[in-house]
Amino acid sequence: MQAARQAYLAGRYAEAAPLLRSHLRSAPRDTAAWVWLGASHYAAGEVRPAIWAFESAAILDPSPEVLLWLGAAYARGGRSADAERVLQRVRRAARGQVAIIAGYWLRSLRGQRAPVLDAGDEFDRYAYVVRWYNPSLSTTHVEIIVRSVLGYARMYEVDPRLIMALIAIESGFDTRARSSAGAMGLGQLMPETARSLSVDPWDPAANIYGTVRYLRLQLDRFGGNKALALAAYNAGRGAVMRYGGIPPYRETQWYVLNVMALFGRLSGS
Repeated sequence: MQAARQAYLAGRYAEAAPLLRSHLRSAPRDTAAWVWLGASHYAAGEVRPAIWAFESAAILDPSPEVLLWLGAAYARGGRSADAERVLQRVRRAARGQVAIIAGYWLRSLRGQRAPVLDAGDEFDRYAYVVRWYNPSLSTTHVEIIVRSVLGYARMYEVDPRLIMALIAIESGFDTRARSSAGAMGLGQLMPETARSLSVDPWDPAANIYGTVRYLRLQLDRFGGNKALALAAYNAGRGAVMRYGGIPPYRETQWYVLNVMALFGRLSGS
């Protein structure tokens, strides 16, 4: 499984899929493996086998996380009615990040698609994406968010599309978001992280500064590996080092998968 996940996260989907199928022959009830298989086919543009894999996962575990991927695959395969039914079920049952993502997909079904971004400073396109994810933001807040993302991305040499994907998954661009664990603001900084970076997590520009700086630290620690940096952002670098890769925590594995998938969509890949 670890080799298959690494292949997927490196963009080697044709390599990941057979590794996962081989694993599933000996562990056919491994829900996570079915999801990673579906994600591999999905990322490769192979919608029918992706749907089959996600349906197999949903039979074993009809959780909101699994159904979210199934709904996305239905949407991409043109099965709009099935996608609507599954995604509405997810939005009713889920909380936090999963409910946010389900809402994005439902909006996409209705023709409201976020554009592809490049790594440059196209303010208007980034602003459009921020508004797409959170239409309730004021013009002032949108400007602060976009200028902070682009400015700190340049300062710390982080792809701004990765920052956008992280914030979208973390908070849906809700400047007042607070998790049950106490994480705060756009990048969902934990209190101790915010203190260590000397930032006010409720100030949008300061939160983005802390988010980008903390992500840069993780990228440096893990040799620029985006997936490991995201895992460390979510679960802590100690957990990544202890397990020698993405920790076997359900939340962290879903987090990395979803941020990387959104990063791919925003990048047009």
